[in-house]
Amino acid sequence: MRRKNLRAEILAREICRQEKLAYDTVHSLAEALLCRYAVGRKALQGVGNESLEVITKEKQRIRRKYIEIISGGHKYTDAEYEDFIWEVVRSRWFMEKADMIMDSIEEMVDGKISTTKYDPSVEGETRLEGKQLKTILKLAYLNSKNQLKTKKEIMAEMEISEATFDRRHPVAIVLFGILMWIYANRREQEDINAGIVDKPVYYKEKIGAC
Repeated sequence: MRRKNLRAEILAREICRQEKLAYDTVHSLAEALLCRYAVGRKALQGVGNESLEVITKEKQRIRRKYIEIISGGHKYTDAEYEDFIWEVVRSRWFMEKADMIMDSIEEMVDGKISTTKYDPSVEGETRLEGKQLKTILKLAYLNSKNQLKTKKEIMAEMEISEATFDRRHPVAIVLFGILMWIYANRREQEDINAGIVDKPVYYKEKIGAC
């Protein structure tokens, strides 16, 4: 899902509009997930002895919950959402999916996935908005716990102003949330079509979905 000549915020709002989800809702739910993951994942990560079947069923269950929460297909209380976040935090596979989503953000915005760490001293690097968004997500939420940085530390490392950070940060979160939603929907649709999981009661056939 790659587009050119659109600033990241316009792209994020357009995707939310196409998916019929409120931009602010996606932001608040994705931010809560990222913040809790950043704080708790090291202490609560799974022990790693689950079978492939158990891991697959866990992915299917968590994926469906994420779809329900974001779409409003099932009304979850704040406490239930907290419980859901802890389930994600404990999963061993979340970071693999997060890396995939961050690469998608960079490719959609910049047209390519970089193979190097963000370096503001490199010519042209500061014009790569997608790479900036990916870097902010990594430094704020998705690096190992002892490598996470504060807002001021991120600004200093990336050599960006507070105004730039304040523009980029919410867009990065929304793109992460909405692309995770699209991925979850696609995988859910594939499993429904294959007869692996039952259709939820709120299910509607998707025509021409991404």
